[in-house]
Amino acid sequence: MLKDYPRIEARLVNAGKVTEIAGYLMAFTVPVIALFLDGREVLREARFIPVEKLRDDLKRIYEGVFDE
Repeated sequence: MLKDYPRIEARLVNAGKVTEIAGYLMAFTVPVIALFLDGREVLREARFIPVEKLRDDLKRIYEGVFDE
């Protein structure tokens, strides 16, 4: 899905191996998708992630930020 949004950088972190990240992000269930913009969280989806809603949210945010 992120191939459609080339200016978004993705990172994958295994909270089971890097336990500090779960507390820092307040991610107490998995999976969690968190999108940050200028250090501020602008999107969070967790546990059961509706793909179409995620796609729509990413598109809306991406177009708002990058005006494409």
